[in-house]
Amino acid sequence: MIDNWKTAYKQESYGSTNFGIEIRVALDRPLTEKENMAMYRIADQIEDIIMRETMRLDPEITKRREEEKKELLSLFGDRVIFAEEIPNGYGNSWHYSQSPWYKVTTSKGVVTLGWRKRVIQISWEPRVSMKAEELFSDDVTKDDHMIHAWGYDKAKQYIDVILSS
Repeated sequence: MIDNWKTAYKQESYGSTNFGIEIRVALDRPLTEKENMAMYRIADQIEDIIMRETMRLDPEITKRREEEKKELLSLFGDRVIFAEEIPNGYGNSWHYSQSPWYKVTTSKGVVTLGWRKRVIQISWEPRVSMKAEELFSDDVTKDDHMIHAWGYDKAKQYIDVILSS
């Protein structure tokens, strides 16, 4: 029987979803720095896989995801030709895995949008419309063909301007 087990990595987090991971090894020497760093990488991968699946299986998160999709696509009214779900453009961690963005094809071109923390980021191809600074005077984050909307009402307003200019 092996009796020299050591905790190589341990983490607990509490919040909307409690999660903990512990990696134990039996070894007759101390772990090297290289091995310790590998434990952090492996633990991050395990956490990512487990939390993505936890979120995917949560019926409340699934419902919220569908409602969010419906709300975002409804901002275009009947101007949607095709909508493609894409990974969240703000982050690729498990936190954002159930909040995808959408590439929406309209008769004027493609508009991409999705939640970025507390704002909806809207970007568009140059052929769709002018630059954000030319279209909007609002004091929000803007850059070339991108603007942040504080909520669905503002996002609808911005999309209407973008697609009508």
